[in-house]
Amino acid sequence: MKLQLPELTLVMIDVQCPDLARLAIADSMRGIDFGDAVVFSDTDLAMPGTRWVKVPKWPSIAECCKFLWYELPKHISTGWMILIHWDGWIVNPSCWRDEFLQYDYIGAPWWYDDGLNVGNGNAIRSMRLMRFLQQNTAEFPLTTYKEDDLISRTYRPMLQRHGLKWPPETLASQFSFECTRPSWSSRHFMFHDSFNFPLVLAGERLDERVRLMRANPAIAHKVAELDAGRRPLILPRLAAA
Repeated sequence: MKLQLPELTLVMIDVQCPDLARLAIADSMRGIDFGDAVVFSDTDLAMPGTRWVKVPKWPSIAECCKFLWYELPKHISTGWMILIHWDGWIVNPSCWRDEFLQYDYIGAPWWYDDGLNVGNGNAIRSMRLMRFLQQNTAEFPLTTYKEDDLISRTYRPMLQRHGLKWPPETLASQFSFECTRPSWSSRHFMFHDSFNFPLVLAGERLDERVRLMRANPAIAHKVAELDAGRRPLILPRLAAA
């Protein structure tokens, strides 16, 4: 039986790697029924169970982030959205925890030790948070393309004073991993970044991703990270998921 997540909208934004984006969407929807699934792209990436919204091929990441903050929420009718990319998607539906939806932002932990360590951009974001950012642009302007860092480190203390919530690292680690991980055997709902592909893919599925990366001039350089064997740090302070 599929996992039912009626309060969550799956969101893909891609103007760079349509073939890889399709694979990430398909993998994320395998085993899960979402309340909605929306693909924002300059290429028609409509797939069964999704709807396509055409967007410009933005000239910079900054323009994409501006869309994410101020335009994308207008297309979401559920209480939360989960953002995936060609290099980060859902891999273990069985790792879902209803507690994830008790927070306004939950993404993979980073590597900081200052209490502001949860916030990777492939995240669940509440519409309460997104609407708040829309309505308070003077206090919370979008000043950098590193919008996940801006929300979850620069603005987080102020946003928390307004009642918005971030989870503890241990729960965030169960949700996702990127640059850090409790152990090599820990399991997570999703992940981010192509250097982690060998940890979530194998055989023909891994070969297909690498082939598509090599064929795409915009991201071919990232294959070097796979060849270099880059891997997440193991942080004992995070309880094993």
